[in-house]
Amino acid sequence: MSQLKVSAIGCSLADYLYTGIDFDSDSFKKYLSHKEGDGGLNPGHLVFVADLEKFSGRDFPLILDELTGGKEFDGFNLGGPAIVGVINAAQLLYGSNVDFNFYGALGKDDTADRILDMISKTPVNISNYTKRAGTSPYTRVLSDPDHHNGKGERTFLNNVGACENYTPDMVGDDFFDADVLFFGATALVPGIHDHLTSMLKRGKENNCINIVTTVFDFRNEKSNPDKRWPLGESDESFELIDMLIVDWDEALKISGKKDFVDASQFFIDMGVKSFIITHGAHDFFIWSNGKFFKEYSLTAFPICAAIDTELEAHPEKRGDTTGCGDNFAGGALASVVKQLVAGKKAGELEITDACAWACASGGFACFTLGGTYHEKTPGEKLGFVKPLHQAYLEQIKTI
Repeated sequence: MSQLKVSAIGCSLADYLYTGIDFDSDSFKKYLSHKEGDGGLNPGHLVFVADLEKFSGRDFPLILDELTGGKEFDGFNLGGPAIVGVINAAQLLYGSNVDFNFYGALGKDDTADRILDMISKTPVNISNYTKRAGTSPYTRVLSDPDHHNGKGERTFLNNVGACENYTPDMVGDDFFDADVLFFGATALVPGIHDHLTSMLKRGKENNCINIVTTVFDFRNEKSNPDKRWPLGESDESFELIDMLIVDWDEALKISGKKDFVDASQFFIDMGVKSFIITHGAHDFFIWSNGKFFKEYSLTAFPICAAIDTELEAHPEKRGDTTGCGDNFAGGALASVVKQLVAGKKAGELEITDACAWACASGGFACFTLGGTYHEKTPGEKLGFVKPLHQAYLEQIKTI
């Protein structure tokens, strides 16, 4: 078949990684949120730097110094659900006839140069990743590997930077000249997120497959804490989505429901063709109406047992959990593209294979520091993740 094209847009930024942060320490508890949306810290979630400064009445450098004990960051990596996900997918599609493209905005600073240098060494095309006025987006990622009984957790301190004013008119028409559109955590790119319905609609007008992954929408949570989070200009967005990947908390907030069952039914009623609802280190849930993936009733799936087995046997291999969810989404994207390359059409795709590549990818991220894996040679990551994919398919045979 002719070359298949994937266009990705959404959150991409510099991750400054701090490991060994104790979320139960007095210095961390001092900045904990009192109520959702107030600008305080919430393990597992993101807070904007400006809001944290307002919440605490202190400048960010002082806050960071207290949270980290004054230590330097342990690592610098490329982060953000959109770029991490699409890089993972591109690495897993090594040797396939697929063109992966990322669209986004950077500032005009040294951080931008470091980000572009990192991506230039991956299979993703960044000719549409442009520099604009302002600082480059970044996140200070605080990681506590002992949280959740050793499963680990992160807290994200985010600065939107140049993405604040990045809008669809800056994207260009060629974004929609693609087979698959991947919208990753657009809530961290406000100008794109607020026009998501229009972009999804245009994607469908161009016969594109629309895949959407979400992130905690701190902006809308703060401005309208009692209302459900919008996904674009209108609820028409839902029926334009072929696959939605959302975590448990986000599912409740986007649906406006109080429990998982009602949230799942909301997405079904609104016309989403398929969804995966993750829940950190717990079981996740899948569903498909048969129009994109083959039909699949709402079912719980476990995380990849092979990961826990390996980490228990070799604790020295443990990295952190930063980017696990981003790689999970990228693994699902990779599966969709692999199945399309193999000639499958809408309604013929296997959602269980998407789960297997997602779990294998998300689990493999536990062995690295930061979300992006920097390959020494092309195909290296595929070689690591493929056995985990096979192990997971064996694990779920009885489901």
